[in-house]
Amino acid sequence: MPRIRLIVSAVASLEDAAAAVAAGADAIGLDPGLFPQAGLAGSEDLAAIALALPPTVTPILITPALTAGTVAQQVDAAAALAVRLTRPFAASEYPGLKRIIRGRKIIQSIDVADTEAAARIEAYGPLADALHLTVDAPHQLPACRDLAALAGLPWILRLTDVSLLSAALALRPHAVDLVRAVEDRFDLAALSRQIAAFVQP
Repeated sequence: MPRIRLIVSAVASLEDAAAAVAAGADAIGLDPGLFPQAGLAGSEDLAAIALALPPTVTPILITPALTAGTVAQQVDAAAALAVRLTRPFAASEYPGLKRIIRGRKIIQSIDVADTEAAARIEAYGPLADALHLTVDAPHQLPACRDLAALAGLPWILRLTDVSLLSAALALRPHAVDLVRAVEDRFDLAALSRQIAAFVQP
């Protein structure tokens, strides 16, 4: 059975990245919004983190941009190998984005609580490479698997409450996304071991 992968997001320094890699992260989420400096300087910092990662760890750019050209520029500047689109992205922009970023993976974020979530997921099914779903409460967990099944895509579960991890793992997402910015509230290495050791009953 495929193992559940670990993504650590909100990485804002080389030290954060090293800690995530040491904890067993398969991918790192790089959010330009966490950097005080904008423009070229911020992109250089993102790229420095991305390029310092071992080959087995994927740098993922996190962006709210809404056009293919802007997203592609950000991906290139950050030396990212994948991109997560945090806002609903026009289907008409997808072909151009795929062409420009040359095979790098596109992860589409979906708000599970959005009344349009099912319709959005069906639309993104033929376009995105994976879905990113955020869970804020236990009652949202069953809906995540049902929604992901609509698209037939790998799905990533972002947890805002790590106490939900065991229940989330039972749903067998492709990956779990933990946020480095709140690391003081949990033991990242311990959670990584829990994910690695999980076996579906």
